[in-house]
Amino acid sequence: MNDRVGGGQRVRLVVSWLVVSVLLGYGVVQTLITAAKLFTQ
Repeated sequence: MNDRVGGGQRVRLVVSWLVVSVLLGYGVVQTLITAAKLFTQ
């Protein structure tokens, strides 16, 4: 990691990754639920 990155910028980077992770996780969960519905009929 670049040590010259400012504190505020680092916080923004962490928050951005958290948002991306949450959205990606939500998409994966929805896909699994849909797949489970399709295969259990």
